[in-house]
Amino acid sequence: MESYLAGRGHSSGSDSAQDSEFRSYLNDGSKQVGDPVDASDSAQDEQVEVIYDQADCPKVEVVSVDEKPRRIVIHLPDGKLLEISCEY
Repeated sequence: MESYLAGRGHSSGSDSAQDSEFRSYLNDGSKQVGDPVDASDSAQDEQVEVIYDQADCPKVEVVSVDEKPRRIVIHLPDGKLLEISCEY
């Protein structure tokens, strides 16, 4: 009986080398579901509420429009911002 794995592993075609290259999912525009944020959209009556601010911890803010949360902004210790969009 022939082995179940016989013939697997190394293919003779050159396509397998190209298929094994790393391709970032986030860099593929066709796979992105959200629309890019437009600066004019974000300037509409935003209220920013700080919900957590302690020493030596990230500061957490909620950005709301018409009393509905739109973004959660986390200020990381290294100065970077992490923004989480809230869509309903």
